[in-house]
Amino acid sequence: MLGADTRHLRGRVGRILSIALATFALASLTGCGGGPGAPSSGGFWSGATSWFGGSTKIAVAPIVGATPDISKQLTDALIVAGEERKLTLLPNGSKANYTLRGYLVASREKRGSKISYIWDVTDDKGARVARVSGDEVIAKRSGGDPWSAVDASAIRSIAGKTASQLAASMPGSRGSASAVANTPSNSPSTTAASARTTSTAKPKAAGVLVQPVSGAPGDGRKSLTIALKKRLYAGGIKLANGTATNVYMVKGSVKVSNANGNKQSIRIEWQVLDPAGKKLGTVSQQNTIPRGSLNGPWGAIADAAAGSAADGIIKLLPKSS
Repeated sequence: MLGADTRHLRGRVGRILSIALATFALASLTGCGGGPGAPSSGGFWSGATSWFGGSTKIAVAPIVGATPDISKQLTDALIVAGEERKLTLLPNGSKANYTLRGYLVASREKRGSKISYIWDVTDDKGARVARVSGDEVIAKRSGGDPWSAVDASAIRSIAGKTASQLAASMPGSRGSASAVANTPSNSPSTTAASARTTSTAKPKAAGVLVQPVSGAPGDGRKSLTIALKKRLYAGGIKLANGTATNVYMVKGSVKVSNANGNKQSIRIEWQVLDPAGKKLGTVSQQNTIPRGSLNGPWGAIADAAAGSAADGIIKLLPKSS
């Protein structure tokens, strides 16, 4: 027969085990979102996840298109914005699960400068797992260089929007089912698209013909032309084929020249002509890129350049186009 002290000791051990098992069960429910008192962030399960699985880390690769100074400031701002949104963004070269690659294009507008950006997230095998994009309009005169209008406030804004979209788009996040985060609904390009789509005026011409872009290195002639067509179509513009007559026309040309250091200056001009051949206006874009970076596939850079130019081109076309 057990003594009183032995029974007392076993009773205490049993109670401790019961409490431990109950705590584990509650923690498991909390991790699945099913616990009645599950915290929205932080808490026990958040800590346990970092102990056992490790947090997702995203390395920020060198940003294409921006000046070195802006690229450095934006990288630092992304790291801070990521921390505020429970994302672990790290400088280039850091050991990480994913890599974030940014493509930026600056263009001049009547109201200031517009920075269009596209961010691709790739896994350790190079496969893209998420893409986010948007525009930042800076109401500030920039002279001849639209990058000169980019200040600390604009950089923080771009970083904040990017980090928020990434938090919703990364695999496993609540918003990742939406595949790719598109331009925000209140951006100039989307607003133009809505206005153009709801227009009831009948077109006076057969549509808009986008000619193949001239002077582009790499596959820019094809990829940049296709990217602009997609953007114009998304903006409600009726596109015409090559055999159509009585059409508005968009002619794109690219000029690449040497810049300081291992850089090149790229200038893209989009001329908009009416059916009679009269020039309605020109949308110009200028950027500095690493030397030779556009000699192959343009990829997301074509999307960013077309997205930045489409809004200005649509404004030059009549509403009935």
